[in-house]
Amino acid sequence: MLSLLPASLFGRALLTLVLTFGSFALISFAAVIHYALFPVVQRSTTDLAAFMEVSALTLVQLPEEQRIKYREKLRNEYQLWLLTGDESPRRLQPYFFPYVLRMSQALSQRLGQKVQMRSNVIDGERWFWIDLNTPRGIVWVGFPRNRIHTRPLEGMFVVFSLALLLTVVTAAILARRVTSPLTLLSRAAEEVAKGRSPQPLPEIGPRELASLARQFNAISQQVHELLADRTALLAGISHDLRTPLTRLRLAIEMLPDDTDCTLRTRMERDIAEMNVQISQAVEMGRSLGSGERQRTDLVVLISEVVGNRPRIIWLPIGRCIQSINAFALRRILGNLIENALRYSAAAVEIRIDCQHQQAIILVLDRGNGIPEAEREAVFRPFYRLEHSRNRGTGGAGLGLAVARQLAISNNIELDLSDRIGGGTVVSVRLLPPEDEDSTGVFGGLNT
Repeated sequence: MLSLLPASLFGRALLTLVLTFGSFALISFAAVIHYALFPVVQRSTTDLAAFMEVSALTLVQLPEEQRIKYREKLRNEYQLWLLTGDESPRRLQPYFFPYVLRMSQALSQRLGQKVQMRSNVIDGERWFWIDLNTPRGIVWVGFPRNRIHTRPLEGMFVVFSLALLLTVVTAAILARRVTSPLTLLSRAAEEVAKGRSPQPLPEIGPRELASLARQFNAISQQVHELLADRTALLAGISHDLRTPLTRLRLAIEMLPDDTDCTLRTRMERDIAEMNVQISQAVEMGRSLGSGERQRTDLVVLISEVVGNRPRIIWLPIGRCIQSINAFALRRILGNLIENALRYSAAAVEIRIDCQHQQAIILVLDRGNGIPEAEREAVFRPFYRLEHSRNRGTGGAGLGLAVARQLAISNNIELDLSDRIGGGTVVSVRLLPPEDEDSTGVFGGLNT
């Protein structure tokens, strides 16, 4: 049953209100019919049944010369038509009509036997008839449809339709008032999760929702300030660390010429690695938000990223035009390719699929692969599959973390999977921007 419920909060709130108001409307409608309309109809049919019986008995007791005037008066003033046995109506047939059904029940109770009214059409108007046994023979008593002046089926349809319309409209308005602030809050939370700073939420509406918006705005501002403080802190640490590193580099340059070359080379390599780690840490602390999108040929962009790097298989064929943040995509691909080359001794392949609206770039290596249980963890800062922290077996653990943050901020999905025959496949899926149509134009597929 839970699977049949709408997925959105608005849909569930709307369904709940519609069912609640709809049930109330049906119960109210049924109560009005049972306690108001049915008694009125019962009384009306009972009175009409008595009047029809009395009229038939009166007719047969009148002299022959008075019967014609009596019948005309009943037809003209009371819309009641009396016919004697030799003047029976023609082409009678059963006809369902709620009022007539109650009329037949009233006549049956009054006459002490079960009777059923039948109907025909005279001059385009429907009539209802009943044959009554009198001491002087059968008398047919009939009345036209317009004598009742009721349209119960049409009335029920109008009332039910109006109640349904008002229920749905009212429920939709109430549900929207409740869910609209929550929808804004959800979108703003997604913006914060992507590393962006959303516009402050309006702190209006019911007290609880206004308080929630106020708290979210405060938290969003605190997150923004924390990120700024982190960047400033890392920049300060980087500056403070690079000063002694510069002095060490100068000291190495000033060493005597007879200093052991191996020792000199090792010290220079260590200083260079420390500079790289500091640069990556600072890069991690920068604002990795979304940048400006431009129509870019992905084939050209990938060729520029690959450059003259060795052990890369890339065949630039055709064109693939997409609206992207080119700077962010270059950094993402650069980090992924560098990571693949580091952990794979074989060649690294790059492929692109631009036949669909969502272009996909694949980076394939022949390394040892990544266990499925750790595919999410490798995107964490400073996380490495090889825990010895040996620089000879991996980097600092920031390349994939930077790529993931840039991807989240620029509506890009990164996915890791096993490659057939061994290795890892990194899928870079370029999602279309939320505010425009980003259909790719491709002249070839690299396979």
